[in-house]
Amino acid sequence: MIPLVFGVTTVTFALIHLIPGDPVELMMSNTRQMTQEEINRIRDKLGLNDPLPVQYVRYVTNLLKGDMGISIRSRSPVRYEIEQRMPDTIILTLSSISLVLVFALPLGIVSALKRGTWIDTASMTFALLGVSIPQFWFGIMLMLIFGLHLDWLPTVGQGKTPIEFARSLVLPSVALSLSLMGLVTRMERSSILEVLGLDYVRTAHAKGLGARQVNYRHALPNAMIPVLTVISAQFASLLGGSVVIEKVFGWPGIGRLAVDAIFARDYLVVTNTVLVFAVMVVLVNLATDILYSYIDPRIRFQ
Repeated sequence: MIPLVFGVTTVTFALIHLIPGDPVELMMSNTRQMTQEEINRIRDKLGLNDPLPVQYVRYVTNLLKGDMGISIRSRSPVRYEIEQRMPDTIILTLSSISLVLVFALPLGIVSALKRGTWIDTASMTFALLGVSIPQFWFGIMLMLIFGLHLDWLPTVGQGKTPIEFARSLVLPSVALSLSLMGLVTRMERSSILEVLGLDYVRTAHAKGLGARQVNYRHALPNAMIPVLTVISAQFASLLGGSVVIEKVFGWPGIGRLAVDAIFARDYLVVTNTVLVFAVMVVLVNLATDILYSYIDPRIRFQ
C-alpha cells in the first residue's frame, strides 16, 4: 500500500507542475495588473521558484508531519478544505454503490435464472446501455428530464434540510452508478451461469435439494467472488466519475475541488486530493481481499 500511494503522489506532483500556466498570474488576474517583480516576490514567498525536487522534498516532509500545505488560491489549509468536502464525496460514492447492490445484483441473478427469456433480453439491453452511455451526458439528460421538464428533483447543489439533501442526492447518484450497474449486471449473470454448470451444483440437484436452496445457498456465494473483484476494481473509476458528476451537478465534494484546483494550478490541492483518492482505492481493495475470506472460507488456507 505504501509504495503504491507514494508512487501516485510522486507522479501527480510531477504532472501537475508540467501543466502550462502560472498559478500566481491566474490568482491575480481578477485583481490588478502586476509587475514581474511583484509576481516573482509572491512566487518566492510561496516557494514556487525553488527547483522541483526541492519543492517535492518539502511537500513530502510536511506531509509526513500531517501538514498538507496551504492552498495557493484560497490561502487556507489544504487539509481543512479536503476535510470539509470529504463527507459529501463519500456519501455520493456510497449511495452509488448502494444503488448497484440493490438493483444490479438482483437484476443479474434474475437474468441468469431466466436465461433466454424476455427478462434476460431486457436486462442485457439495460447493461449494454449502462456501459455505453457517458456519465456526464446521462447526468445532463437526467437534469433536463427530472429537473427542468418534470421539476421533480433539484439539479444543482445540495439541500439544507435532510429531505432536500436526499432529493438532491438522487440524480448525481444515479448518473454516477449507471456504468457500474451495467457492468455488475453482466458480470453477475455470466458468473452465476458459470457456477450453475459446475459439478457440485449438479450433484446438489441430484441429491434432491430444491432449486432455491441450490441457487442461493450454494451457487450465489461462489458467484459473488468475481463480482466483488469487479466492484473493487471499478471503485477507482467510480471516484474518477465523481470528479465529473460533482462538477455537472454542482456537488461540493473532493472531485469538484480537484477540478477547480487544476484550472487554478493549485498544485498542493491537486496533489493531495489525488493522494486521498489513492488511499481510498487502496483501502477498498484491502477490504475486498479480507471480504473474500468470509465469502469463500477456502481462501483463508491458500
